[in-house]
Amino acid sequence: MMLYTWKDIERELLLNKDKWHGVIYDTEIYTDEIIIHLKKGQSEEGAKKILREIFREKYDGEKILLDLSAEYLGVLFESDENEENDNVVTPLFRNVLYQKTAYFNELIEKELPGVPVLAFHSYKGGVGRTLSLLAFVKAWSELNNLESAQKLLVIDADIEAPGITWLTMKQEETAFSFLDLLEVTQEKDNADEIIKLIADKVSELTVKIETERGRAEHIVLPTYRYVEQLLDMYASPESLAISYNKKYILAEVLSKLGKKVNAGLVLIDLRAGLSEFSAPLLFDPRVKKYIVTSTSYQSVKGTEILLQQLNKGLPLNENSKIPEVLLTMVQNGMNTDEIVSELVAVYHSNIAESDDSITDNIVTELPFASELVHLETLPKIMANLSGRDFYKNICEIVKNSYMVSKETKSDGLKISRNKVISNIHEFAANQITAEGDGAFEVLMTESIQNLIRKYKNSIPNTVIMGAKGAGKTFLYREILREQYWEKFVERMSKNEPVSKDPGDDTCILAIPLLASGNAGGFTGVIKNAIIGYNKCGMKGEINNSVYVDSKDMLLMHVRKTHDILEWKEIWKKVILSAFDKAYHSLAELEEELQYKHIKIVFLLDGLEEIFEHTISSENEKNAIRALCRDLVDEMKVAYHHVGLMIFLRKDMARDSLTINYEQFYSLYRAVELQWSNTEALRLAAWLTSQAVPDFYLGNIPIEIASGEVIEETLNRLWGVKLGKPTSNEANSSRWILAALSDFNGQLQARDIIRFLEKATDHVGKAVYDDRYLMPTEIRKAVSECSNDKIGEIRDEIKALGPIFDKLEQASEEKKVLPFAADTFNFTQAEEKIMKQEGYLKIDNDRYYLPEIIRHALKFKYEKGARPKVLSLLLK
Repeated sequence: MMLYTWKDIERELLLNKDKWHGVIYDTEIYTDEIIIHLKKGQSEEGAKKILREIFREKYDGEKILLDLSAEYLGVLFESDENEENDNVVTPLFRNVLYQKTAYFNELIEKELPGVPVLAFHSYKGGVGRTLSLLAFVKAWSELNNLESAQKLLVIDADIEAPGITWLTMKQEETAFSFLDLLEVTQEKDNADEIIKLIADKVSELTVKIETERGRAEHIVLPTYRYVEQLLDMYASPESLAISYNKKYILAEVLSKLGKKVNAGLVLIDLRAGLSEFSAPLLFDPRVKKYIVTSTSYQSVKGTEILLQQLNKGLPLNENSKIPEVLLTMVQNGMNTDEIVSELVAVYHSNIAESDDSITDNIVTELPFASELVHLETLPKIMANLSGRDFYKNICEIVKNSYMVSKETKSDGLKISRNKVISNIHEFAANQITAEGDGAFEVLMTESIQNLIRKYKNSIPNTVIMGAKGAGKTFLYREILREQYWEKFVERMSKNEPVSKDPGDDTCILAIPLLASGNAGGFTGVIKNAIIGYNKCGMKGEINNSVYVDSKDMLLMHVRKTHDILEWKEIWKKVILSAFDKAYHSLAELEEELQYKHIKIVFLLDGLEEIFEHTISSENEKNAIRALCRDLVDEMKVAYHHVGLMIFLRKDMARDSLTINYEQFYSLYRAVELQWSNTEALRLAAWLTSQAVPDFYLGNIPIEIASGEVIEETLNRLWGVKLGKPTSNEANSSRWILAALSDFNGQLQARDIIRFLEKATDHVGKAVYDDRYLMPTEIRKAVSECSNDKIGEIRDEIKALGPIFDKLEQASEEKKVLPFAADTFNFTQAEEKIMKQEGYLKIDNDRYYLPEIIRHALKFKYEKGARPKVLSLLLK
């Protein structure tokens, strides 16, 4: 370093503090000399040796030479007999800059003596910091019960640009100000004495906030009382920090003051920038910080510098007050992934990979709204915030971190924890492969709703697509259980009678023509369906082994090559063989059905067990085309008493119907079995309510309950967060969804059921009393689900097996997300199928894997990469 002034020498000494800390207690540097204070028992020669090591030829044992002209600083040594505790870090930027930790360690695990203190800060002005604080005030007012709500103590500590003061100040002189508080604190040594003097004055400073639910009242402490106080400042946060024994007094006074005036929280609007006016609260580890930045390059880079200092020495765990980022000015359609990743990467220097979910919610995006650009009056700001995504996202923070709803308190858990966990485990284990003859309610999803709506008064002729585990076999079983299609429709419509055409008393019987290998678990259901049909008095009866015979017949035919027309005839033969060759043609079957006023629908499941190579075999492609396209089309036109309901894996349809696939898919998209994030959470709540009948407390059926009701139900199951509600941990529902989803935005019913089964495998220690499932069990279950899932994917999509082998067998240093194109040298075909199935995403030439296979393949994240994956999974 070039040394031009005494300040350069001071900086060089501080940057090398590790070298002299054991010998030198402190240094005093002036324009012409340096005083070196030696620690007890340390010699002058030992200190000189260290100075030579730091300054080399510029130190000659008596002075340090500057690099401008022939100037120098003399060096004097003094022995200090009365050393202060130098572990107490002075909370100012100029001091913590040269420390390994920005915090006084003894305070990190402690709480403030009164109510929590929340500080809003930004590197730049004009990025929406004050607006974010005001949105917090509005959210607190809306979410609290107005009759019993605790007020907030809002403090305008922006000494250079006091926005809240100007928004709330009346014409007359105010009773008390933040600068008054600083001056009194500068004069007095005891926090309790200070509070006693000023509490009554502060209590007078009330401001009313109009909300949709009524009027809320809060206390606002303005920056100044009269202009001269602002321009001729006596005390500041900085002057307190350097006063004897007052380094951390400011946060304590504010916390105790909040408690004294019956506030629930203290909110502080701090001066923007790397300002020593803000430093004493920013570097108090007991104060929660919200750092506000816009998406502009300067603001983001400045925020990174700020976060680097704020995170120095701060343990990133559930209980520490981790600074959170509010990303403002996010315009519609803007991709913020890179910005978020850069900001989160700052945190990852001192976080274990096992705890990386702590940063999942560390950045909250606050979308841009032009109506919020100009701050005019407080009532107008509050009115303009209503309905904005900016406000809604702040509301989520307040709700999730500062409101513990009645439903999530321990007194809301009225059922024995052992009973809940045992029941869920037993129920989920029975349902994991759609096995079992026992009656089971069906969740009315959008796709089932569409299926019923389309075929409520007509015979079904449809292809129901879905990935493995989407619930195809389960739906197949439940339709068969009712024997008649109309009975299934009535059951799903909550026993509302199905309206029929005048004079049409025909019912539609379900016949199991083909079944999945899992059908062995519900043979009783199949047998009853067959008995039901055979009671109709048709000349052709159906054998109990019809679904096995049909499979054997198809396996025999698949050995030889057939074109589409030949396969269409084979399918007709399979149908007619079900009746032991009592009919020579479908037309003959149709004729008798019409005569006897009977309609039938054939159910076909388990096609993937017969046609295993649709990705490569033209013969198997022909078989699927002939069934799902040609035969279904013929049934719709030529036969009015026979229908087909084909349960088909989506990848088989995509492999086989290569020509006009999009057109085919659009025909059956509405009845595809797929689980959006919302429906997946609904399924989890619904399965739990099936396993534990007294668990669900809502009056509205889960099928139509609001997202808020579903959320509250799941909060009682697995907690608001993977930690206590006020912790830094990830939101439980969001974390679980991300862990089970693929990049196509889908997870399967089986994934949710399997997760519940594994999370309830045993009753772990009850760490929290506001939920039934603990974070340890949830994390373990996700890892186990990943291992099972990758095995299923290998079985389901054979082409993915070799790709997974390549990833699995790679060296540890290669298993880092994201990776580059040449890391694994995927072929074009490998990339295509991985992307098509939702197990690979390429963004800016960086390759990402979803959580559901990352765990099993043992990939780790590079710094800041995890939020990008979560963003891609949860879009």
